[in-house]
Formats: sequence, C-alpha cells, structure tokens
Amino acid sequence: MAKRPFKFPRILAESAAIFLGVLLAFVVEQWREDLNERREAEATLNLVRAELTQNLAELEAIAPLRSDMLKEFEEAIMVLKNENRFPDNFPAFRSPDITSIAYELATDSGAVTGVPPKDLLIMARAYEALEEVRRNDTFLNERNAQIRFNDGEQYISGFIYYLNRAKMNEPVAINHVRAAIEALDARNGQID
Repeated sequence: MAKRPFKFPRILAESAAIFLGVLLAFVVEQWREDLNERREAEATLNLVRAELTQNLAELEAIAPLRSDMLKEFEEAIMVLKNENRFPDNFPAFRSPDITSIAYELATDSGAVTGVPPKDLLIMARAYEALEEVRRNDTFLNERNAQIRFNDGEQYISGFIYYLNRAKMNEPVAINHVRAAIEALDARNGQID
C-alpha cells in the first residue's frame, strides 16, 4: 500500500472553512437572541406605557372628586364639633387603583437597559409619584376605617390632612405620568 502525500494546504483550508462556519453560526445566533431581547423589551415597555395610561385615567377620574370629598369631611367634622355626635351619613372615600406591575417587570427583567437614562429617570419619577399617591390613599383607607369605628375629631382632622395631601400629590403624579408617557411615545418602540 502506497502512502499518500500529506496535503497540508487542503487540511488547512477545510479547517478554516469549518472554523468560519461555526463562527458564523455563533454570530447569527447572537444576532437572533439580541433581536428577541429587543422585541421582548419593546413589548414590556408597551405594557409599561399601557399601565401608565391606565394610572393616568384613574388619577384624572378622581381629581375632580377630591374637593367634594374634602367639603363632605369638613362638614362631618363640623357636625362632630357643633352637635357632639358622629355624623349619620359619613362621606364615602374613593381612591384610584394604581398599579406598578409592568414597571416592576420591566426593571426586574432588564427590559429597561436599552432606554436612555433621561427617559428612565422620567419613568422612575412617575412611578415614585404614583407610589406616593398609593401610600397616601392606603393611609386614608385605614383612617376611614378608624373614623367609622371611633368617634373623635382627631380622626377626622387627620383624615382631612391626608385628603389635602392627596389633592396636592395627585396633580404632581399626573404631570409625571404624562411626561413618562410622552417619553415612551417619543421612542417609537426603539430600544438601543
């Protein structure tokens, strides 16, 4: 049996072709993963925008009612002071249904990594303002329960204080939420 000559250039060419093929496969796979991540991030930011829009609608629906609520509670405290009795018809309290699930998903999943810091700051301010509204309303709901079971001017006056705070916090939250929606709209679904 005759020995075949060793063909180094041919083996080198085949090795290079295999190496380049594998390298190209890795590049294509990375590109596909990046594309999928951008799509997921875009979808998550669309959820954030929808959530902000819903929160804005909630805040705008309740804002005109706050003045009426405040008047009703002031009247209730006057009945308590003047007649030394708890009002028969205690005013109802309505609070906005604020959510932050999409924002938490976006931050936890890393979907916001492609958003410029300026826009992230605008979104963070919006959710911070929304959280302040939620904390205030949580207190108001707890205080409302206390008022219903305890006669006392102190409970109603504390409630009026937080109702006034709500009247101040909600317009701030509305402005921040609008700014965040505008920032998201300006991006036109572009993730860096």
